[in-house]
This record gives sequence, C-alpha cells and structure tokens, in this order.
Amino acid sequence: MPADAINRQGKHEAYLINTNQLTRNQEEVKELLHRADIIVIERNLFGDTLTMLQYWKVRNKIVASNFDDAYDRMHPTNRAYNFWETGEVTITTPDGKESKDHVLPKPLSQFKWGLRMVAGIMMPSKVLVDDWKDYSKTYYMPNYVDLKTYRGVEKPEKENKDEIIIGWGGSLSHVQSFKDSGVLKALKKICVDFPNVKVMIAGDKRVFDEIDLPEDKKVFQNFVPHSEWAKLVSNFDIGLAPLCGEYDQRRSWIKPLEYMLLKIPWIASDNKSYDELKPYGKVIENRYDVWRKEIAETITNLEEHRKFAKGEPYKFAIKQDVDKNVDKIIATFQEIIKKGYPE
Repeated sequence: MPADAINRQGKHEAYLINTNQLTRNQEEVKELLHRADIIVIERNLFGDTLTMLQYWKVRNKIVASNFDDAYDRMHPTNRAYNFWETGEVTITTPDGKESKDHVLPKPLSQFKWGLRMVAGIMMPSKVLVDDWKDYSKTYYMPNYVDLKTYRGVEKPEKENKDEIIIGWGGSLSHVQSFKDSGVLKALKKICVDFPNVKVMIAGDKRVFDEIDLPEDKKVFQNFVPHSEWAKLVSNFDIGLAPLCGEYDQRRSWIKPLEYMLLKIPWIASDNKSYDELKPYGKVIENRYDVWRKEIAETITNLEEHRKFAKGEPYKFAIKQDVDKNVDKIIATFQEIIKKGYPE
C-alpha cells in the first residue's frame, strides 16, 4: 500500500522486490537497488537477507527495516512462535513428504543482529518503538489504510432482519487474546440473554472452536483475499477487538480502524495499541462482567451506536488513508537517509 501510494503521488518512485529475488542478487534487482536512496526490508531479517543487507550497506546504501509484531514476546499459541523461538520449519522432500527441520541460529537471534545493522526501524506501535530503541533509531509509522478498499461497501441484507452479528476477524495470533480477556465467557452469556445474536469469526478456526456456543449460534468464515476483506467484515453489526498480554500491547490500531471505516460500532480491550482511538468506540477493562455489560448495552442501544459510528469515528478513520499520509511516509524515509547509520 505505501509503495502504491508513493507511485500514485508521482513525486517519487517505489519498487517492491520479493526477498527471494533480493537474496539471489539478480541483475535486474541490483540495478534497482543501485538507484535506490533507501532500501526497506520488511520483517525478514534472517538468513541470506542479512548477507544482502550488509552487501548494500558496504556499498553506501541506506537500509532500513519495517515490522509490526513483537517476535520476542509471542505466546506459544501463536502459529509463528516455533519459527521465531526455535527455528522450526517444515521441509517438503522431493517425494512430497513433509518433515521438521530447524534454522540455526534461531531466527529471533538473527533478527536482533539485523536490527543493529540497519539505519532505522519503522513500526506501527509506539510500544515497539520504545522496545527496540537501543538497537537502532526507531520511528513510529501507523498502519494506514487504502480507502478504496472500504468505500462503497454496503452491509449485506439479512434474511432475518432482527439478527445481530457480533464479529471478529484476524490472523493466527489471537487465540490467547480471546482466552485471557474474558470475552469468551461473556459471549456465551450474551447469546443466552439475546436469542437474536450470533457470533461470526473470520480467519482463525481455533478462535471459533474456543467459543462455547451451539453451532447455530456461531458462524465461521475462512480467510479471503484482501480485496474481499471489507465486504466480509461489513457483515458485523458489532465489532470486537479483544487483546491481552505483553505481545498484544504491541499491536497496531488496524482492527478498530477497519470497523470505523465501515461505520461499525466496536468494543475493544483497554490496550496501549488503541489509545488514540478511545474517543471513537468502547475501550474496556478485560473482565467478564465488563465485556458482558458493554456488549449488552451496545446491543440494546444499537441504533444509537450506529449513528455515532457514522460521525466522528468515520471522519477520523478516513483521515488515515495512505494517500492522505504519503508525505509523512516520505518524510520518515528522508529523516532516516539524512541521519544515516548510528555511529
């Protein structure tokens, strides 16, 4: 998204290069990087990527990093935990069989080496910015949105007009967020108190399985392409964003922001990730009774909350369009270039 926005603006150029192309050091890639004022490596600071980082650094190129997760604080239920913590990878043999192997040194150690080598680190969490400030210069860069993805998305018609869908959709790293926040128990009681309510989970089937509800009271939606994500989320009448623990304190603001773009009332855990969004939704304490009370209140007064969601929350959200913020992205790049590598 940032690269497309930079190119749409027309003042600068941005090129996307697959890390496999980078590590193979292909001629067409070398030509692009020789021209570059800044090279940004997304997340993959391990293996041959580190070799290429050093290759370009000693050729007087500014190399920076961008990532959005706390890889050093993952819970074991996170699907990426074994990779980062132990280096576990799945290898497919020529005859199609799968086996486990390990990357050594472990990727998290290599990742930390890489952060000490770059000129700057960009992250969408102010907590992450503070975490890694001793490794290199750190910069806060929020996750902006591509407004075109959300504009014109209409809420689907329901067969049962009285049905209310409480929804969540996300990646393979939120199981513990649901278990520890108190929201699972609250949803079970809510569906007893409000027979017209269903819970929809999109993405991680493990989260769906953790919700103790009859099959007719919960709906699972598998992952969809990014272009179809907004249409899927628009099914929600109320959006949830439960977070809990140190890893979750370092997430971005994207989930409530998506709800705001689609004018959906939302309820989230009181978490540093959502500090800037507190005026635009319900940010609550992680307790069963609080989740139950606030979800119930939102259901009871849903039309009032929908009206609010169409006002200031939506106005704030559309200001986070990547095209409207491309100058801030460029300014961060320019600052990293100007300051260069730490002495």
